[in-house]
Amino acid sequence: MAKAEVIVDFKGPISFATMEMILNKLRSSEAFNAMKKPAKKRLYGTVVESIDNIYKYAARDQTTARSKKKLPVLAIKKRGKEFIVTVGNLVTNDVVEDLKFKLDRVNQLDNEALKSLYEDVINKEAGVDDNGAGLGLITMALRAEKDIQYSFSLMDQTHSFFQMQITINE
Repeated sequence: MAKAEVIVDFKGPISFATMEMILNKLRSSEAFNAMKKPAKKRLYGTVVESIDNIYKYAARDQTTARSKKKLPVLAIKKRGKEFIVTVGNLVTNDVVEDLKFKLDRVNQLDNEALKSLYEDVINKEAGVDDNGAGLGLITMALRAEKDIQYSFSLMDQTHSFFQMQITINE
């Protein structure tokens, strides 16, 4: 197996400044600039959606995260013709089942069914307590070459560390 080239390896709180820094680092990398435009757009969009998911699902009470040093992480690596985006953050345990449901759903569908689901979800009115319809996950699944890999590691009674990996072909 080919050795992976690290393009971005970030660990820490996500802010607009760090988001811009991460995206600038990606845009300035030689590997990214060597990609064809459609693949660039898929990779860039996936990274933006990944950062958005950190914002959307991150546990608001970060005291546990700091004490256990479980800060958000985002890594982009190139291995052969694949770009692997790995993102992780602390979430509250009450969102785990919803995230699992959404991820399992998008992983089970082919592209046509994903496009249909996207249309259904985008046309549905958001509920008061809805923390997201999963459009970002649907979009990432459409861009990905493989199923979205994910895991949850129980940290304590109220928190888990959520990690997912998306593979984009060049």
